[in-house]
Amino acid sequence: MQYIYQRGGDNISFTSEIRKKLIVSCQAVDDEILNDSYVLQKIALACVQGGAEVLRLSQVEHIKAIKEVVNVPIIGLIKKHYENSEVFITPTLAEVKQLIALQVDVIALDATFRNRPRESLEEIVEYLRTNYPDQLIMADCSEISDIENAERLGFDFIATTLRGYTSQTVGLGNLDNNYQFVKELKPVINKSHLIIEGGIWYPEQVKDLLSFDHVWAVVVGSAITRPQVITEHFMKILPKNEGE
Repeated sequence: MQYIYQRGGDNISFTSEIRKKLIVSCQAVDDEILNDSYVLQKIALACVQGGAEVLRLSQVEHIKAIKEVVNVPIIGLIKKHYENSEVFITPTLAEVKQLIALQVDVIALDATFRNRPRESLEEIVEYLRTNYPDQLIMADCSEISDIENAERLGFDFIATTLRGYTSQTVGLGNLDNNYQFVKELKPVINKSHLIIEGGIWYPEQVKDLLSFDHVWAVVVGSAITRPQVITEHFMKILPKNEGE
């Protein structure tokens, strides 16, 4: 039997709190130079001191460390690679249970149609809604079909996080063609709240995106919290030295 969740309520306080807000993603994994709990703790604290009111964080130890120094809502996820799947954002119930133990405000998980390593997306949503009905959940999507399915399943939030990161969307970006993709999502979003993430480099873009009435909030990560990527972004537009 295909699972379709029908939710009667919502965490109104949190949902209202993040409306038209900038969410800052502060993450590092694998061999990234910033993949250190102490370093990320300081970066996250600096972001909050700079005005960030909501953080998107990954990995158990990083989330624990950051929660020691900040008191803002957290969208949590765990990135883990499994050999038989391309899904790596909170891919199984094991990671979901770790995030529940951390008491994050929102659990984010991959909501694409890609093959999952263990449980189906429907099974994970059903587990959460049955056992933790007050837990808010976010669907990280890549294209309209993912978003339509996440809306059907009753996710509280739907994010464009994975656009450009799946085989079907390689080379595509959220902000192409004067926000065309964002505009196309208006008739798709009905009960869930749309969050735009990916390809955002300038404050003016955040302001533009928040002006759309169907966009609930915006996430910016690399342009704020990843100095290596920021430097590379600058270097790409500079003229190369002669002889290179």
